[in-house]
Amino acid sequence: MSRNYLHVLLLKTYSMHKKRSRQHFQQLQLTEGQPKVLTILAGMEGCQQRELAQACGVEPATMTSLLKNMEQSDLIYKERMPLPGGKWAYSIFLTQRGGIMAGKVMDMVEQLEDAAFRDFTGNEKDTFLKLFAKVAENLDNGKE
Repeated sequence: MSRNYLHVLLLKTYSMHKKRSRQHFQQLQLTEGQPKVLTILAGMEGCQQRELAQACGVEPATMTSLLKNMEQSDLIYKERMPLPGGKWAYSIFLTQRGGIMAGKVMDMVEQLEDAAFRDFTGNEKDTFLKLFAKVAENLDNGKE
């Protein structure tokens, strides 16, 4: 097995996953970044923009642009909420349309995952996910 086998497999898998995901999301007329925001927001409704940016792993300025486009597309709305100390912040919510789209995104993600694990047993899938999570944790923590 090649010394760079993990690297090659990760790149190939990422590329194929992104291509198939993009095709599905384009059918829903969603732009890049919007599916992630929809699915994360579905579990964090009412969060502040800063929290949403952190959960999505994007810069606050990027989130500002994404949310502006999503608001114009009737996927989200913002409510101004008071904070301690007399400050204000916007909480982000899904519109009815946004909730429907979040459900469609999650369905597509589930279908893609089913395809990826098609010939796996339940134990093989569980083992793979545990090991892959361990690889991700090792890389995230800078372990070498």
